[in-house]
Amino acid sequence: MHYNEIRFNDQFEPGGMEMSDCLVKSLICRKQVRLLTVRNTNLVRDICDRPAIRSKLLRQALGETVTAASLLAGTLKDRQRLSLKIKVGNPAGTLFADVDADGNVRGYPSDDLIRADPERLDAQSVERWIGDRGCIQVVKDIGMYRSQVGMTDMPHRHIADDLSHYFRQSEQTRTAFFFHLQGRESGRPCVGLMAQALPGADDGVMARVRGRMARLADVAQDVMREAFERLPSLLFEDAEILDVVPVRAFCGCSQEAMLPLLYALGADELAEAVRKNEAVRLVCNACGKNYTFGPDDLRKLTGG
Repeated sequence: MHYNEIRFNDQFEPGGMEMSDCLVKSLICRKQVRLLTVRNTNLVRDICDRPAIRSKLLRQALGETVTAASLLAGTLKDRQRLSLKIKVGNPAGTLFADVDADGNVRGYPSDDLIRADPERLDAQSVERWIGDRGCIQVVKDIGMYRSQVGMTDMPHRHIADDLSHYFRQSEQTRTAFFFHLQGRESGRPCVGLMAQALPGADDGVMARVRGRMARLADVAQDVMREAFERLPSLLFEDAEILDVVPVRAFCGCSQEAMLPLLYALGADELAEAVRKNEAVRLVCNACGKNYTFGPDDLRKLTGG
């Protein structure tokens, strides 16, 4: 299917079959550019719609951060992992996202952002929220206990544009990001694009790619829902699809992994819970899942 066969501006009717999240890897522009496209509606919902995240601005920014991580899964190999941190200034806080080569993504805001007044946050523009001290840090675990660390400022005060800036400055790679997360509350898909010029690519190729990427918002919604794997071919006539792989929200926390936090409460507090025959509930900071340690669990742990 070619670019001129795209249908634009169709009405979307919510309530259809739930879409699976996937990452499509392809080459475009006579194999000069690597294109990664992700549909991660379920992932964004699971991570960003936690009750603790009350600010619309914070949900949107976290959604863009985990969408970037979802795309970056396509750059990893074997057992590699990548961590993305976006630090903002008004109020100060950090957005975290982690991803591995299998497409497992987790993301969460720092406690100070969760505690911030949601009305104050939502009254700001994204530019003011990021502020003049915003920065991006990427840590890539390349195996054998080795990591690559890069950091840049955020001169654009815009997550997609500043991620592009990061790759130009830190890795000398011409890169473009585009996120389309608006309207997900009404059932519209969450979609992200990432394009990277390969060595030897023409000087003007990325400008052409950005122009096509910007038309993503006009693609018919049923195409995004039912034929997403063909999206690269819809946007670029010569797209070569290399692979389609799943992505998912996955934290990796467990009851056992929460034990250090339980012990951190201190022997006196645990003994008091045993004495009162009470349970202790802990919440995973990364995904919000609750873990309950009942009186019998606490007695076994404390020997009480």
